[in-house]
Amino acid sequence: MSFRSLFATVLPRTSTFVSRSYVTKIQTKVMDTILTSSPMEVNPLSGLPSPLISASDRQRLRNDPLLSQLVNMIMRDGKKMRAERFVQTALLDIREHTNADPYRLLSDAVDLVTPIMDTRSARQGSKVIQVPRALNLRQRRRRAIVWILETAARRNERQVHLRLSGELQAIVNGTSTILEKKLQLHKSVLANRSNIRTTKRF
Repeated sequence: MSFRSLFATVLPRTSTFVSRSYVTKIQTKVMDTILTSSPMEVNPLSGLPSPLISASDRQRLRNDPLLSQLVNMIMRDGKKMRAERFVQTALLDIREHTNADPYRLLSDAVDLVTPIMDTRSARQGSKVIQVPRALNLRQRRRRAIVWILETAARRNERQVHLRLSGELQAIVNGTSTILEKKLQLHKSVLANRSNIRTTKRF
């Protein structure tokens, strides 16, 4: 099932557990207070209540470079507010299950799986070789976000925002398969470092 088709899925929540040095123990009473005090609105598509994005949160989603890039990569058919709502719900779920700053956890997760370099295909005579290349910040984040979204789409949680929040927590906890994927990419870069061509030879 593609990541795009998962947006229409509306099923009961499933609980997850995460442990981290800066994540404190979840207190049921505190979580109930957070949930009951969070402003809600009725989703016109599902008919179910969903968290209302405040003006300050929406401003942060659009101004923060990482959050803005994540929203833009999730957005389909120009429905940016829907993508913003999805990201905000995933962040609220992280706060609910970890009692930690969801923006910090998102930033940590992306940093942990962000590759520094990758390889591109190039022809050398009759052979096709892999040539390492450096990535700028936006390219590195894009690669990390693509990996996160692809891996999240294969998770077992029923709701889409739970898959994203669960994958971010798995990355921080060191149990995500993306960490191994990043390691293999860096090994490939090292193995093909002799294919890097320079314009000057000394």
